[in-house]
Amino acid sequence: MEECMEVPVHFKGGGSFVNFPPIFSNDGESVFACSKNMVVEYSAKTGKLLHEYKGIQDKIIGFRCCSFNLYECIAACSVNGEVAIWQTTSHFKVFQKQIPLKKLKTFHMIPSEEKLRALVSYKFKKRICFEVITLSANKKYTVFSIEHSKPDYHVSVGNGYFSVAWRNKLDFIKFGKSKQVSSVHIDDSLNFTCITTHPTEEIVLTGDSLGRVRSWHDIFEKKKVQTIFHWHTLPVRTVCFSTSGTYFYSGADECVLVKWQLEDASNRRFVPRLAAEINHIAVSNNNLYVAVATRDNAIRILDSTLHQTTVIQQLVLGKHYDCGLTYDHRTKALITNGNQGQVQFYSTDHMSLLYNVDIVVQNKITNERQCTMINTEITKIAISKCGLWLATVEERNDDLYSSEIRLKFWKFDLTHQKFELNTSIEYPHEKSINSLAFQPVLKSNVICVTVGNDNKFKVWKLTDASTVYKKDAMWLCLGIGFHRDLPCKALSFSADGSLLATGFGKLLTIWTPDSCELKCSLTHPLHIESINHVCFGSGLNCHLVVAASTNQVSAWNVLTLTMMWSVCLPVSLLISDGLSGHMAAITRNNKVYVFSPASPKLIYASQDLLKKYDNIVAATFVPSKFSSDVRLEWHQRTPIFFITSSNELFCLGATEGTDEFTEYEQYEDVSEGFFSKMQPLSKVNMAKTSTVEKIMFEKDMGHKSIKKYLEAPIHTSAPVRFLCYSMIRALSLQSN
Repeated sequence: MEECMEVPVHFKGGGSFVNFPPIFSNDGESVFACSKNMVVEYSAKTGKLLHEYKGIQDKIIGFRCCSFNLYECIAACSVNGEVAIWQTTSHFKVFQKQIPLKKLKTFHMIPSEEKLRALVSYKFKKRICFEVITLSANKKYTVFSIEHSKPDYHVSVGNGYFSVAWRNKLDFIKFGKSKQVSSVHIDDSLNFTCITTHPTEEIVLTGDSLGRVRSWHDIFEKKKVQTIFHWHTLPVRTVCFSTSGTYFYSGADECVLVKWQLEDASNRRFVPRLAAEINHIAVSNNNLYVAVATRDNAIRILDSTLHQTTVIQQLVLGKHYDCGLTYDHRTKALITNGNQGQVQFYSTDHMSLLYNVDIVVQNKITNERQCTMINTEITKIAISKCGLWLATVEERNDDLYSSEIRLKFWKFDLTHQKFELNTSIEYPHEKSINSLAFQPVLKSNVICVTVGNDNKFKVWKLTDASTVYKKDAMWLCLGIGFHRDLPCKALSFSADGSLLATGFGKLLTIWTPDSCELKCSLTHPLHIESINHVCFGSGLNCHLVVAASTNQVSAWNVLTLTMMWSVCLPVSLLISDGLSGHMAAITRNNKVYVFSPASPKLIYASQDLLKKYDNIVAATFVPSKFSSDVRLEWHQRTPIFFITSSNELFCLGATEGTDEFTEYEQYEDVSEGFFSKMQPLSKVNMAKTSTVEKIMFEKDMGHKSIKKYLEAPIHTSAPVRFLCYSMIRALSLQSN
């Protein structure tokens, strides 16, 4: 068994990069965002990734644009006080400092042309302390402190002062030796939810839990002046001033961006029906662009007329992953839940979002103040082996009225390059659907099987529905299977699609999908738990079926109808690799066990794969670019991609890129012999100077030597007996 450290785990995407407000560069051409422990720069016009600023080890708690040595820079600070500053033109790190404070909460740069100063906050005992730190010198002093607040406090730095909003209290603190402090309270039943300061004047905007935006004037006077702007129904999430400060923007969970005039509360404009709730808003210095960070892990760039020009989209953060992870061989993409009512195709090669498919085709219903609205959710997806058919299940159940269940079949239009709805079936089962799978064959008359909570499985087949006007096809129910009225939760096709395995209660049943004929029913007297997962083997193990219940995994031989082995394991996910024949069982305590169905002996076992607060919610095997090379280990051919409960995508196996594998097509093996001496000398020199250090095996994968021999004129070629050695050596494998 391989040790855990021999199989690397790499971060491949996901995680929120909209936890902090995006920041525009001074010229407005670039927009910066924070992702985990690095700052990323994108083009505001095209959305293209321009640069990644790395060098901070821990999680970033804040980043800001600043001026350092008369150059525009970006500064970031980690939770452990590591501060780094990069120059945005050269992308070099020009400053690094360790703040002697730990467990920092917030980080803000103080606008100043003379000194490089920052305002940080941290928890000390039962209070939150605010300190001003001069980064260019070892100077710091505490300016303010508040009680430890739940919900969290909100900080904004203005011109010569900063403001802190916590619970229902708002504090204004001036920088300097005087430390002038002014405070104001609102109703005890309300809480402040966000805050921002005016670019030049002593004006502060706050949002509250009632959906109101308040403008505070004369903040250091005894009697403060406030103006109320009220449109939002839900708590205000963010407010942001324009560069001039004459107008501002606000956003909340209604998915609507509102533009307000500071001097006229009745003058407002709206950008409705955004894809997700608004987290943050930023405005460029020239007021040409507005960046709206939404909760679906996207930054939408709007122009001055509030029309969307660019979308910077990372892995869409779904609220759940009921669909799991499905690999599409045609697009080489992972399919999973995306925005509300949509599925996303995420490229594993480029680690970028390819596109979304709107399944429910409904506007998202946002929550009311005292009511949570239920939207239609995508619960199951499956894609055919050829990648041209997509099956989806959508359900809606509010526990008050009748539930909605739809099974939809989508066909990929090669002309328009998009999925189009072919068949929509209302209530394919009387209750919700547990599992969905296509027959793993490339033929056109493929079938699909669904398993429902009504204790039945149904076989769906594509049938001809042509008319005199056009040729068409639609999906109809071919047959229904059930067994002793036992609950049915899982299904799996054999490698050739001729058999179907389903779990009815504690029984493992084998059926012929075309006729719904029961072939056998397998059980063990000591196994009393219901089967939750079923996987057919592949390759040499195509006659084996692995079934998993809540605490047990067992393998059955469908030829001899006997149990091969059984082990106790708290399984939450069971996945299979059709290429290598291996399977992986993921337990509820985040352990991954890779094994062959023929033996309970483990091929790989991980002990501490993730942190304790992260759970693996979906996983699948994904073929790498070296999947056809049988000389490599399983994790190099088909690594495991999995998503955690924190919406982060990881890869168990493979490498961070392709550094450990040399491109075979770029390497020519030129042997010493008659055939090699026929090549130009310059090519021989180039091949000899090439250093191939990390390659595991050398082989002329492109068959360039053979092609050149076959294409050469016969009358100029050497006798075949002199070329045999060189040709055979070019085709053979070498150990080093």
